[in-house]
Amino acid sequence: MKVRIKFSKTGVIKFIGHLDLMRFFQKAFRRTDIKVRYSGGFSPHMIMSFAQALGVGVESKGEYFDVELEDGQDITDLVEELNRQMVEGIEVISYKVLPEKTTNAMASVAAASYEIDFYKGNPFSENTIEAYDAAPELLYTKTTKSGENTFNIKDSVFAIGYMDKGVSFTIDASSAGNIKPRYLLETLAGIEGIDLSKHPYHVMRMDLLLRKEDGTLAPLDDIDEQDSSSQA
Repeated sequence: MKVRIKFSKTGVIKFIGHLDLMRFFQKAFRRTDIKVRYSGGFSPHMIMSFAQALGVGVESKGEYFDVELEDGQDITDLVEELNRQMVEGIEVISYKVLPEKTTNAMASVAAASYEIDFYKGNPFSENTIEAYDAAPELLYTKTTKSGENTFNIKDSVFAIGYMDKGVSFTIDASSAGNIKPRYLLETLAGIEGIDLSKHPYHVMRMDLLLRKEDGTLAPLDDIDEQDSSSQA
């Protein structure tokens, strides 16, 4: 059976990289009575798929991975068993047994929601958000090893809101259109004419989201038989 596990990663553990996090969960499973399925071949490994790598230094309240477990076992206490193996800063929140044809966690991600808190006062205002909303397009140029790519960032932002300490937003996190929170923050800074480097901030990823059959966004573990069939 395939299970989708939701966990949080906060505090100093945010400085642990993705590969180390994967190895940590593999070791955690080995210390429990939960029986995980392994791949075949000369170098068998746990069948496990993480939804999306979290940047080093970024905290999250909504991370996910899929793991295949041996059929027939009782996993009622899975959350409790895993949390006994966790370190400070990592907490398993919940799990869901997935329908057979569910797309894996990585391929299911459509968007990510974030909250940004500025340490020294919010440089943005409600007028910043209003100006963003009123603009027909806002071009952002991304520089990569292969050159520069200019695109309308508004096409990749599904929601944005003002908070006293910062901003919240939901942005494209799919494999086709994935953008970083920094891109949007730099765009907002351009609206206000401010130097973002002078305004340090904290990034919290609130959740990873999938696109349901009706077009709405929902947490990655909000899935049913109909949704899984449409994604397969």
